Amino acid sequence: MFYVRTSILPDSSCVVLRGTPSEASSQTLTGRVLFRLGHSLKVKRITVAFQTTGSSKQQLQSRTASSQVQMEQVLFEASSHSNGYTVWKSNCYGRDSSRYEFPFTFVIAGHMHESVNTSFGNVCYELKVNIQTCGFGINTWSESLRLPVFRIPKEGTPHALRLTDPLRMQADWLGAVELQVLRDTVSVADNSKMRALVVIRPLQKGLQLTDVGLRLSETVCHKTATDRFGDPHSHHKVISERLKAIGDSINGLSSLPLSQEHSMTLSLPIPKAFSGVQYTMDTPRISIVHELVLTATVIGRDQTPHYLRISSHVRIVPKLALEDNFTELPPYYSASFDRLLLGSSEEQLDQPPSFSSLPPSYGFAASTCNISLA
Repeated sequence: MFYVRTSILPDSSCVVLRGTPSEASSQTLTGRVLFRLGHSLKVKRITVAFQTTGSSKQQLQSRTASSQVQMEQVLFEASSHSNGYTVWKSNCYGRDSSRYEFPFTFVIAGHMHESVNTSFGNVCYELKVNIQTCGFGINTWSESLRLPVFRIPKEGTPHALRLTDPLRMQADWLGAVELQVLRDTVSVADNSKMRALVVIRPLQKGLQLTDVGLRLSETVCHKTATDRFGDPHSHHKVISERLKAIGDSINGLSSLPLSQEHSMTLSLPIPKAFSGVQYTMDTPRISIVHELVLTATVIGRDQTPHYLRISSHVRIVPKLALEDNFTELPPYYSASFDRLLLGSSEEQLDQPPSFSSLPPSYGFAASTCNISLA
């Protein structure tokens, strides 16, 4: 059977640039290309390229620089042979077809634009292999693999530390109702669930709560493209939303009296990057911001509905950015392995001393221990 099967096997599924374009260092992209043959071929030349995809109209362009990238590496060249080609033999009768393998290495510059896919254009990268052969029929075989380029803050920088800041959103409406949203961090990874604690606290009597909603929106601003008024083009869309009706289904009530505090945990599904959502970024060409909005419908004493809303910016980042800032400690199972180390002698390490045997210099009595929480 006549076929050529090409597999592009990079050592990593993405290219990670750490830091801003001015401070990020170059990264090395390594991998290998594997060929499986179902028939002998006369091979002239094999190349692998790291390049942008799509036409120039689809790519996100700047007025001063182009986003096109083209880096090519020759894996095999048969020009030194007298026939101008080399015969790759195939053992198609064996258990496995013949395989040919070539490694490759690319140096990715630190100032390269990260991947993005918006309605204004895109910046996408791929690894593409071309095989040139001799003979009749198909003389060029191609295979490509999408490879995203991420940019995450450099560890220890203020930008990286801000990713771990907690989210505290709070406001009150005319001193009657207080709305609050709590999250561990302002950052959330794509292809995950965003959970938030929502608190509705009444400050006056006689109010009713109808529904509570949570919405995540995305605004893309193209800085290098302006309208006739000189304002940059922008596009706004809702990424995910959830509306929770507050009512008593047993008694058939569409609302509940706000006689006490209501708290609930709402979650929003975050889609995968480049398909349903983009990463939060701010570059000379484009800026992408994400906003988390809490909505609530409250019925006043005169039975008039009031639509309340508070919002705050959040960040959609690659999962790797959050893994760099959090350290997962091993689970604590038992205290049987705990030791109180008071010295370096082996006698003291054999058996941990009891609290009654501690010297008085430790500043507290052995029989009592008082803990106060401010």
